Amino acid sequence: LKLQFLYLIATPTHTLVTMFSRVVGKATLARAVRFQSSGAVRRDLFGYEQSSEVGPWNDKISKVPFWNDAGELMVEMNQANCPPDLSTYKEVLKTILRCPSKYDGGLIEGESKFCAMMDALEEMEHRGKTKADADCWNSVMEAAIEEKDFRAGRALVACVPNTINQALIDANEKIAAAAEAAGTAFPAELAKQPESLFDIDIKAN
Repeated sequence: LKLQFLYLIATPTHTLVTMFSRVVGKATLARAVRFQSSGAVRRDLFGYEQSSEVGPWNDKISKVPFWNDAGELMVEMNQANCPPDLSTYKEVLKTILRCPSKYDGGLIEGESKFCAMMDALEEMEHRGKTKADADCWNSVMEAAIEEKDFRAGRALVACVPNTINQALIDANEKIAAAAEAAGTAFPAELAKQPESLFDIDIKAN
């Protein structure tokens, strides 16, 4: 024991830190593997069982009058160790589309259902580690159509090919054609610029 103590004293600090990190890392990994999800049981990083009963939460989300309330319910879900799954995020997207505004009191300047949905999908992918499916992207397309943002709709079609329903694509193009015919396809100030500025093809990476 004395020899081991003397060895630790003589060992450089950075080497001790490395040794300690390796030991802690192995212990953490072993714990994570031991408590990993099995079957229908989901567990968090610390081994606590997570509930998968998202149905009641989804039902609550489907009934909120404003979409900010849906976000508050998702916070409560995480606090209850019942993380949202794909079905929950789909319900959130439907709620954003259904609700008249984010807050009580009507629309506020700059409010956008399309942007709100994109924020939700970003959280779903980076925090929930869940990929958006066709239903999700079609809901986003519906928001772009409702807001008559045909450019966002076209960008969506280009970025997620073979995903958006043709009926939605056609509806978006009708909005674009109507705006072109009415001379409102571009903001008044931008419309004064050379036409070549708008001749840009949207392509996905």
